[in-house]
Amino acid sequence: MKKILTDASLLTHNTFGMDVHAAVLAEYDTLTDLRELLHDPTIRQLMQTQREKGDLPFWHIGSGSNLLFEGDYPGVVLHSTAQGIRIVPLPESETGSANECLLEVDAGTPWDEVCAYCARHELYGPENLSLIPGETGAAAVQNIGAYGIEISQLIHQVVCYDIETDSEHIFTASDMAYGYRESRLKHRPDKDRFVVTLVRLMVQRHGQLHLEYTGIKRALGISEGQLDAQTKDLKPDDIRQAVIRIRQGKLPDPAELGNAGSFFKNPIVPNSVFAPLFEQYPEMPHYVVDSDHTKIPAGWLIEQCGWKGRSLGRAGVYERQSLVLVNRGGATPDEIVRLCRTIVADVEARFGIRIEPEVNIISGK
Repeated sequence: MKKILTDASLLTHNTFGMDVHAAVLAEYDTLTDLRELLHDPTIRQLMQTQREKGDLPFWHIGSGSNLLFEGDYPGVVLHSTAQGIRIVPLPESETGSANECLLEVDAGTPWDEVCAYCARHELYGPENLSLIPGETGAAAVQNIGAYGIEISQLIHQVVCYDIETDSEHIFTASDMAYGYRESRLKHRPDKDRFVVTLVRLMVQRHGQLHLEYTGIKRALGISEGQLDAQTKDLKPDDIRQAVIRIRQGKLPDPAELGNAGSFFKNPIVPNSVFAPLFEQYPEMPHYVVDSDHTKIPAGWLIEQCGWKGRSLGRAGVYERQSLVLVNRGGATPDEIVRLCRTIVADVEARFGIRIEPEVNIISGK
């Protein structure tokens, strides 16, 4: 089924609760529908107009949990309503072990449903990524991550519709050029050309649970000295439930307080930048990335600048987690953007580090 709406409200398609409109909102649940939509004269004309302006010809969204529209969007917004999770055999040309299990997930499937499915079936892999909002296609593009795991570690293939060739195109995980909250599909020219339709994940029937983060061990009541004895009977659902408790304790429900989750990326800096800062702030949390780089929590930097719990107009910083910007009620896109820019400037002025939004900020009219 396909649906085309003009001057369509995006209020229910973004978790910040911004009451903005798209010139066209086009939804589909099959590849055939998607192809027909992209050949629709109205949509083709709008896409061409956007290209001539130098903008993206369309914007493909998931559940709108990682974006902020700056205003009404003058182009085409695409959204997949296709949902489904299936265990499928490996292609005959590929070899795998009996322990491996290949999941095929429709792009419009809420990501947490994948985590719940795996936990129910005792399949190892995505449990640390539980309760991250958004849909699976967008998760694969964004390379979502939490508690020591990124979805790129599970990706087997990302299946796309290639607009230029009117055909299917399959990217392997290595093709996707994954990095920290990065992939090739986040950038032009690929962003103009490919629409994710399916994601194939490789999970394990018997696997290793990731308990590196202290918060997970604390939520499970595990002490460092008894790690082996206390974890030998744990299953993926135990980790999933612990992660859910952690996230619910520190992140606001978008249904109650508009937000897009973590608004900023954690900066990764050269050790030449980190070392003098750590000497000045020995309590600064940090994570070694490699021999030359260190990751610093953006939330800590923002909190040190005094922003935790503060507001600027009707936009604010969540009182339990400084990474999260919130709509306190009736905030406009301009207010959220102004708060973002003010925080970025304050962090740079104090620490010499320019933090970047993780959220996609989409220009409007």
